[in-house]
Amino acid sequence: RIAYDQLLEKSPDLLHKMEEEIDILKPFSVEQNHSFVESAVWPDDNKEIGLKMFNMWHVNDIPYIKPNFSGDIHKENENNVWAIKEMIDTLSFNGTPKINTGLASSFSWRYLIHLVGDIHQPLHASTLYSSEFPHGDKRGHNFKIDYAEGKNELHSFWDSCLDQFGSIWAPLTEEEWELIGRFSELITVIHPRSSLFERLQITDPEVWAEESHELAKEVVYKGIKLGEKPSKKYLDKGRNVIIEQLALAGYRLADLMETLALKRN
Repeated sequence: RIAYDQLLEKSPDLLHKMEEEIDILKPFSVEQNHSFVESAVWPDDNKEIGLKMFNMWHVNDIPYIKPNFSGDIHKENENNVWAIKEMIDTLSFNGTPKINTGLASSFSWRYLIHLVGDIHQPLHASTLYSSEFPHGDKRGHNFKIDYAEGKNELHSFWDSCLDQFGSIWAPLTEEEWELIGRFSELITVIHPRSSLFERLQITDPEVWAEESHELAKEVVYKGIKLGEKPSKKYLDKGRNVIIEQLALAGYRLADLMETLALKRN
């Protein structure tokens, strides 16, 4: 929603053209009136219908290796950095097409929206290797914590923004649309674009993943132990970090989409 609001204010005509392309795959979704934002969960919805060939596009198993670990590590070649660059390449195509490009464009916009969000969640760029996790903790999925059902492993806990905003999925009701609009406004007031100016000059998804990985090491995995309940200190720090990441992801996504849309026009 942050990217949508940014584009609506700065480049409404470009936003409209992007929405038209995103809407091409709307019949294959549960989306209603706000496909630009609702499509952010479309790649996850695809997993629910058994379309799992793209699962590794969502993550990047950058290893975080503790001193007490010895063994082999595993890292996929196809990851969120690779996938984002592939979506950018598709949306940058300027040749003469032999077929209708609508499917490729809609698919790529939808995955780009989702993946730029994913890559700013620290546990989408980290897997912990230690004596407790000799085969890796699967990006925090195997790191169980003492918390409510559905958020009782580190990955889902951070996916929930440390239990700050509730869970909202497509299709959006108008009440939910207004609610996430207020969330967007709140986050951008806390972290206006000017406060993130230097980080917004970084446009390489590889560096975005490295930033998230460092946050995993310095914030996500610090101050909490396996099976432990998150402390107030951990919650406060983590929530501040993820709010900044949400703002950063929204601004970066808006800038990237605007750049690609200008090339396409």
